[in-house]
Amino acid sequence: MLADVVQLLLIALTIISAVLSIEVKNLYKAVIFFALMSISIGAIFWLLNSPYLAVFQLTVYSGAVVALLLAVVMLTVGKEREMK
Repeated sequence: MLADVVQLLLIALTIISAVLSIEVKNLYKAVIFFALMSISIGAIFWLLNSPYLAVFQLTVYSGAVVALLLAVVMLTVGKEREMK
């Protein structure tokens, strides 16, 4: 019963953060919402008794992809300001 409620809350958090990562105008906030979405998907995998997929999700997407996205955002924001 409690696991079902937690799973529903994680699903809602995943959907909300996915929509916000697309719709928000600030690139930093979009990356943060993407990281939150990836972490909540990893937690859902963990609740579904799939620890390998959970660790893979947290390692690859929440770690590597978010770090890469932050680096790209930090490198491109300065270029936009110089062009204006």
